[in-house]
Amino acid sequence: MIIDSSKSLFCAVLILITAGCAQLPSRESIQPSYAIAADTPSTIGDAVGNNHPGLSGFYPLADGVDAFVARLALIDSAEHTIDVQYYLYHRQQTTILFTAFLLKAADRGVRVRLLLDDLSQADSELDLAALAVHPNIEVRLFNPFPNRRFRALGFVTNFSQLSRRMHNKSFIVDNRIFITGGRNIGNAYFSAEDHSEFIDLDVMSVGEIVPEASKAFDLYWNHQLSYPVEDLHGERDEQSLIDITKTLSTYVEQNQQSNYVEQLRESAFVKRLLHDEIEFDWQKSVLFYDHPDKVMNDVSEKSANMSPMLFKEMGEPKLKAIIVSPYFIPREQGVKLLTNWAKQGVDVTVLTNSLAATDVSAVHAGYKKYREDLVKGGVKLWELKPSDLMAIKRKAGRKVTGSSQASLHAKTMTFDDEKIFVGTMNLDPRSLDLNTEMGVLIESEKLSRFLAHWVDTQMPEYAWKVELKDNDLVWLDTVSNEQFDEEPQTSSWRRFQVWFISLFPIEDEL
Repeated sequence: MIIDSSKSLFCAVLILITAGCAQLPSRESIQPSYAIAADTPSTIGDAVGNNHPGLSGFYPLADGVDAFVARLALIDSAEHTIDVQYYLYHRQQTTILFTAFLLKAADRGVRVRLLLDDLSQADSELDLAALAVHPNIEVRLFNPFPNRRFRALGFVTNFSQLSRRMHNKSFIVDNRIFITGGRNIGNAYFSAEDHSEFIDLDVMSVGEIVPEASKAFDLYWNHQLSYPVEDLHGERDEQSLIDITKTLSTYVEQNQQSNYVEQLRESAFVKRLLHDEIEFDWQKSVLFYDHPDKVMNDVSEKSANMSPMLFKEMGEPKLKAIIVSPYFIPREQGVKLLTNWAKQGVDVTVLTNSLAATDVSAVHAGYKKYREDLVKGGVKLWELKPSDLMAIKRKAGRKVTGSSQASLHAKTMTFDDEKIFVGTMNLDPRSLDLNTEMGVLIESEKLSRFLAHWVDTQMPEYAWKVELKDNDLVWLDTVSNEQFDEEPQTSSWRRFQVWFISLFPIEDEL
């Protein structure tokens, strides 16, 4: 029998639409859970102390190895609870080590809650479901795709929600120590890649801000868009937990002599943690976070968005503003704001990725059309070079092999060396309007000057300055005085791709 081609096409479309309309399971049986009391006795929590009423203590984690060591050491020190919330949780060396430490903590009685955005968990779902068999481990996925086999089909019927993701990064131990910032869990964030690495920034916090972070975690954990992985995938048996436990243990054992694990062991940060030598900067602070309803709301509805409150609290700079955003699309209102500050005598510096350094060409296509107006308006615009980080690390005495290119991933800004924001939020439409974000605003001259010092003394080595000469953009290496008339270290094909992408009206999705 010959089937009419139009009928075949109709059937195919019908199947796709039906698959795209798959439903999520009921949440009726899901039990809420909450953070423990912030005054619960904890060895690690009591060690850092809290003798500063109304204040919180902060310590910057700029080095990738230190940032990873801090997490592992805190997991090892946990006595009651570990709450983990991330956008990306890659199946890589660092993630395997991180997960092995979580499992070891659960084995000694620590409650582990792991909340991940569902966008990139398709390859990890089996392992996550196996971990959830452990009586002390719960895993939930945020904003999950209803169709687990053909996830992309969900965009057919619910693009407005499924394209909006949980971008938060939060790590909390015993409701006493909290880490947030730009890093996800994966090799490039923790100096473990041979070929690429993110320049990133986290901040480790203790004191009054930690219960606020736990409150934010609980809000997401118990939200209607958070589903236990076993409800989505189906419960696994005890054997699956035995298998993944053996796999993790074997991996850790086999990697004891690896170059990266040796770096972890040799980290001076471990010794300082073990000897209680971390000096926290105790200051006033505010934790900002989007309400998880943001991904369900219309874009025009701003009641769940943290950015208006953050910008109001930061105020306007009087003398100096430093903005670091790897994905930077200021739009016309942002250009107007920054150039107005410059006209008023404020020293405005912006650092973002160059085309050679960025890992998202589409974002660069959205950003590039604003460069000329920013520079004309007096903004000091810098773009990160894809630097050879390994050469720099060798200079610092680190044991490294191979070569690695840098890409900016830190999201931070400071005004007048008085307030500094460290978090997950880029200055682009996706962070401001679509994804959920979080971060901490700290009234710290010390941390503000930490960023300002890097900008003043080291940034020229790592970045090109974008300027106008004869009405054309040029890129200056202010160390070697070399000038480029086109975007440095990029091919004509790459530049054409970005130009072509810029023709499409997709800025609001970037």
